[in-house]
Amino acid sequence: MFLSVGVRFEANVEALNMVETAGNYTKHRRVPYLVEEDGKLKTVYVPAISGESLAHAYQWSLVKEALGMNLPVCEDCAKGEFFKSMNKAHLKKKIDPIPDDSKKIEATIIKSCVIEDVGGFLYAEKPPVRRSSAFQVSYALPIKSMALFATAEPQLHARHAQMDAKGKKGNVSEQMIYYVETGTALYGFTFNLDLDAIGVSSLGAGPIVPEEEIRARREASLKALFRMLSSAQFGAKLSRFFPVGGITELTVVVTEHPFVVTSPIYDSYIERTKKRLEVIKEAFREEYFFDSTNEVPEEVLRKAIEYLKEKGYV
Repeated sequence: MFLSVGVRFEANVEALNMVETAGNYTKHRRVPYLVEEDGKLKTVYVPAISGESLAHAYQWSLVKEALGMNLPVCEDCAKGEFFKSMNKAHLKKKIDPIPDDSKKIEATIIKSCVIEDVGGFLYAEKPPVRRSSAFQVSYALPIKSMALFATAEPQLHARHAQMDAKGKKGNVSEQMIYYVETGTALYGFTFNLDLDAIGVSSLGAGPIVPEEEIRARREASLKALFRMLSSAQFGAKLSRFFPVGGITELTVVVTEHPFVVTSPIYDSYIERTKKRLEVIKEAFREEYFFDSTNEVPEEVLRKAIEYLKEKGYV
């Protein structure tokens, strides 16, 4: 089974993805973006949130769900440090001595950590072992019809510390000003999850953990997505720049084989997704789950999980 989710969310005055600091100025991530104006295409630069940022948040949510279900999580991932068995130093925490067989290395890592099972890893030693992530996530970008209104503007802040004449050194000021760029946009992004890849070797060795544990890992993966979206716990600077807004629309599709919802950056993405699903149904005689809402996103996510439970996948 393959799950695909299209998310639209409003974020006013957010600092979810910063890229660099120049002096006392911190910049928001911007990307080039195609828009149509007066019948012509042009490129504009808009605020964005990287797929890496969203992926980190999802994996941290997965850590908490996995631990809550007594599923294995390695020491590094449990701390939110997703090194992913990248070299011998990290792999030796799971197995020592390290075997020469790629399949044994992959099996050891998957058995030891749900995060590396779902999120993939690259062991860059001999023999090299690569496991692709079971989930995919796009950048969050402003929707097409509102892209020209998306903006990133600096906000002035100040830190103040009382100093007496004796404690003051050089030209140090009692007050320090700094700027943080904040973005405002109606964003859209896509999240995909290949449930068939969880707990199974990517090197052709079949299932690596028992079927019951595979179902539990799938459930943890779905719950992690549910929690991340419901709580809006993704991105940077949430402690003082928590975005004003929330999910405005959410679409979920579950299919037997990989199928990705039409990108939610397009206003007609729900209708286009429905039409594509009907073609798939007629061409391949395959069942699917589809639901969409602009009211309570948690309800759609709950229905998708219930559908997968009925199918015996979780």
